[in-house]
Amino acid sequence: MGALTVSRSRHTPDPTPEQVWDAIATADGIAAWMVPTKLDPQIGGEVAFDLGDFTSIGVITDYTPNRRFAYEEPWPQMGDHDFSSVTALATEFLIESASGGSCVLRVVSSSYGRGADWEQEYFDQMAEGWFEMLDNVAAHLRKEREQ
Repeated sequence: MGALTVSRSRHTPDPTPEQVWDAIATADGIAAWMVPTKLDPQIGGEVAFDLGDFTSIGVITDYTPNRRFAYEEPWPQMGDHDFSSVTALATEFLIESASGGSCVLRVVSSSYGRGADWEQEYFDQMAEGWFEMLDNVAAHLRKEREQ
């Protein structure tokens, strides 16, 4: 089995850790920059992302306000691939304090697979997608600040 991990981060110079938390760990916050979301904000609670063609449903594994939001969800069933030996996708958002009341938002996604080419291809696409998602979070936080 091969470990698959992607990590991306974004410095958020103006918003506070509390404002970043509201954007990444509440249903309304996530819906504002990603997709419509339902969220039961507690460890063991459900998080559901409405992706249009399907809903990805995961389980919250950590919910530490203003610090860490983590969940696991199954891989999207793409093509005719064998998903029997692939672990769930684990995603965590980490808020790290920085100088001047700002913070760094880090997202890490990981899983274990068999080492098949399609697994790496999926992770490469996901890695690129996280850049856009972090830009979306930053744009949402700027818009909130300007209101």
